[in-house]
Amino acid sequence: MNDFRKDINAVFARQQGQLGDVTSAGNRMLGVATAGRRGNRRVRTALAGVALVLVAATAVGVSVVIRALHPTNVVATPHAKSIVVYPPLSPTAVAANGLIAVSANPKNVSGGEVGDIYVVREGAAARRIIGSDGDGVAQACPRFSPDGRQLAYGEARASDPVTTFRGVWPVSDRAVVVVGVNDRGDPSSPIVRVALPRDPGQIACPKWSPSGRHVAFRVGSELWVADAASGKTAVFPVTEAPWGQQGFEWSRDGSMIAVSEPGHPGHIRVVRMDGSGSTLIPVTGATPGSLGWTAGDARILYTVTDDPGDGLAVRAVGVGGNNDTKLPDSSSLHRFYYAVISPDGTRVAYLQSTNGCVPVGCREEPAHLLTMRIDGSNVVDVPIPPGFGVVGLQWSPDGKRLLFGSIAGVVSVGVAPGSPVVVYSRGELNLEWSGSEVTWQPVFP
Repeated sequence: MNDFRKDINAVFARQQGQLGDVTSAGNRMLGVATAGRRGNRRVRTALAGVALVLVAATAVGVSVVIRALHPTNVVATPHAKSIVVYPPLSPTAVAANGLIAVSANPKNVSGGEVGDIYVVREGAAARRIIGSDGDGVAQACPRFSPDGRQLAYGEARASDPVTTFRGVWPVSDRAVVVVGVNDRGDPSSPIVRVALPRDPGQIACPKWSPSGRHVAFRVGSELWVADAASGKTAVFPVTEAPWGQQGFEWSRDGSMIAVSEPGHPGHIRVVRMDGSGSTLIPVTGATPGSLGWTAGDARILYTVTDDPGDGLAVRAVGVGGNNDTKLPDSSSLHRFYYAVISPDGTRVAYLQSTNGCVPVGCREEPAHLLTMRIDGSNVVDVPIPPGFGVVGLQWSPDGKRLLFGSIAGVVSVGVAPGSPVVVYSRGELNLEWSGSEVTWQPVFP
């Protein structure tokens, strides 16, 4: 069973190819990997089996239920062609670690039927705060705002019958929703709901600007940037990428967004938020994954991928397309996933899987979770807790821990040797489809 779980998580990770899109590219491949063991299990409602879990370090209490599909502030077109760029929020302040959010199914839902948001903490039962039984609404890709006071996520309804591939599930009534969050994790009524085109499509996955004033998300061949208070949007043209390879990332100063684009070679499109256009940077490999900006927005980190989305190396390239260099690794059988930049932009963490085959045969070695400085120095091998896979890797707000999900639960590990492992959810939630969709709340004094 442990070997089977490792195989599942390896396939799950293979198609993620990018963090935060903390969307679930890996989820589609996990559906393929687990289809055999599900037998004739009927997949019932598309994406509506997703629930959001807020993993809290604080108290639990009575359920607070909201219905995200019925806010009063619903915004549609027309769109602008630029936004006002605001300075990052508290760029010199060091955040503490607050709540953790992750999309999940309730444990007793195997085929997908309800989509809810829960608050839990270590050793406590889950508490539902968003959704209701049988509402048929899916919430996915949660992201806390830079000040930790709001939560953005994508939502949708199921439409037609679907396959087991989550990526091709047609979903309708798609939107990006922003809610407020109090100290206990209770959400406000929706502050804004930005409606997507009516045609069924993929659920949108938002990311916050460093200022906390905007959320960005991809919609086909467009990059949408929405005001988080009013919902007014600006739209920038990009090249549509395959499902699961639609990565993008805000620059640290909030003036640009790096976007993954397909091709041979692949490209990183740097879109300027002032509407002055974009720059196309050719990179090694196919569609680049795991985009991230280093300190001072000097370079863009990315994973080199092949056409299926397997990570082959971790590299960093200058914003002008210069100095495209490979970070060191420790194996000739390397597969790289979830390369993520630390909050201060000076370190990178990634999963290196050495399972694979070469012309002379196959061998299997344990996966490695590594951290290092951007220049490749100070390499640290962080132990992975027994029984856990690594999906949806990310840094804690204070930069001292790494958070990830897996079928076994949600866990964080310290980057300093000897740091304790903390398990936030083990066994009570079904993370089969959404273990990669994790986010950690920053808390400021």
